[in-house]
Amino acid sequence: TARLIYESIEEQFNFSCFLANIREVSAKNGIVHIQRELLSHLSVRSNYFHNLYDGVKIIANSLHNKKVLLVLDDISERSQLENLAGKQEWFGPGSRIIITTRDKHLLMTHGVHQTCELEGLVQEEALHLFCLKAFKQDQPKSKYQNLCNEVVEYTR
Repeated sequence: TARLIYESIEEQFNFSCFLANIREVSAKNGIVHIQRELLSHLSVRSNYFHNLYDGVKIIANSLHNKKVLLVLDDISERSQLENLAGKQEWFGPGSRIIITTRDKHLLMTHGVHQTCELEGLVQEEALHLFCLKAFKQDQPKSKYQNLCNEVVEYTR
């Protein structure tokens, strides 16, 4: 859903960036890596830094007067928010920061003004999506039907 919103409005901004799977990328490569990715997507050349503090300064200084669309997908820790989209003043007028997370409390502690909670897929839609990803077909073979239903129910 965040990707669809991003794609439908990105043309309205001077700079746009979709940072996917931050939980996973941060655990694997660290937040400095994500800061560099953000600056690279936004055509900021000052991405030669080695610590979070320098990354924060460069992000804030580079974007403070620009209209930016930034999507932070799957935020799992407050430090990720603080080091990627620390304060409103980092971004110019008209900027939009879209954050997806499993932890609504993170948004509240960061001072996010507006939230939208999405519901999960219904069983039938979830099974269809699972089958497309797992088997590259709309439905499971009949011998796997029960197992697939159990997997989908467990993950919902």
